[in-house]
Amino acid sequence: MKRGPKAETPSTKLARGTFQPIRDGMKTEIIVPGDPPVRPDYLSAAAIDVWQDVIGRVMAAGVTEADSNLLARYCALEAEVRAAFSAKDGELPSAAYLTNLRQMEELLRIAGPKSRIGGGGADASKSTNRFARNGARGRS
Repeated sequence: MKRGPKAETPSTKLARGTFQPIRDGMKTEIIVPGDPPVRPDYLSAAAIDVWQDVIGRVMAAGVTEADSNLLARYCALEAEVRAAFSAKDGELPSAAYLTNLRQMEELLRIAGPKSRIGGGGADASKSTNRFARNGARGRS
């Protein structure tokens, strides 16, 4: 890894007028869409209700349009699990359904504190620096 400031993207250099085709012409730039997820037409009414329930949480977690299909599958599966839990026959959903649902929640970063990347989880208040108290004495 080279020292110094991080290289700027070709689009930034083009906007500033410092783009050099010899140096910057071979660089590729990955563009990540910042758009909200798009709800597909094939979702059932129950899955649309789940979509409306979770869209705020997934947007806050950073889910974009690229994750629309995963979110749609999650909503459809969550609607099925909710229907199974509320059924009068007493039959519970399969363990595979619940496992897949939990995995999708972790991918969408809505399963809980530990699933949120960079969030620190429940132990965010604890310092990971084991030398933090060196040289400092406790006050009594």
